[in-house]
Amino acid sequence: MRLQEKLLQARIPEKLYKRVEEGIKSGIYSNRSEVVREALRKMFAEQSRDFLRELARKTGISEMDMLRELKKIRSSS
Repeated sequence: MRLQEKLLQARIPEKLYKRVEEGIKSGIYSNRSEVVREALRKMFAEQSRDFLRELARKTGISEMDMLRELKKIRSSS
């Protein structure tokens, strides 16, 4: 099943544009959309990790306990 996709356009500095094009030319990525999707996935994953670390720090839960709990949740679904 293919997810519904939305068009996203952005203006980026020339240096970033050149790096995107180099990544495509070298075969790391197949197209610009793949570059943007991967960058967004990484950014959101990093934000989630930062949020969970801060939550663990505020609540006094160790990172290891939180990781164990996440593993249990993932294995039960």
